[in-house]
Amino acid sequence: MARVSPLTYKKNVAEAMASSAIASRAVALAQSPWRSLLLVGLGLALMVAVAPRASAQAPEQVTPSVSQNIMQQKWVSDDSNLISTMVLVTLDPGASLPPHRHAGPAYVKVATGEVISQLDGGEEERFGPGDEWREPEGVRHVKLVNASDDKPAELIVVMIHTRGEPLTRVE
Repeated sequence: MARVSPLTYKKNVAEAMASSAIASRAVALAQSPWRSLLLVGLGLALMVAVAPRASAQAPEQVTPSVSQNIMQQKWVSDDSNLISTMVLVTLDPGASLPPHRHAGPAYVKVATGEVISQLDGGEEERFGPGDEWREPEGVRHVKLVNASDDKPAELIVVMIHTRGEPLTRVE
């Protein structure tokens, strides 16, 4: 059996303890009931949003999709039940979202591409890279479509919402 110096042994023990602590935090986060509910709600909303519509399209035609990836979630404050969630929304060329509402205010910034957006009662607007807008809580977002037929669009969305509430309600 090879001899290990006390310094190497201490280093190996410290590394094992650090990776064990990280793993236990990851397991605790994954087992958190509110996180599970939030992810299930987001998944269901996304499935409804990108479900193919019945049409006379040829079977080999691909339906443009929309993907949402949660980038970050943080408590707004220690004494609040509010969470800030940052989501990266990617719209394939020609993809669109159905009308929807958010559980809290949403702040949207276009990272790449161009989109056409319209809130209930508002004008249709075109947004490009660096452009941003705010969606008040509960206001119906009647139109959101990638303006390009050949390039994806990416949006960075930050929402403030109550813990356990779904981020988006599709109508």
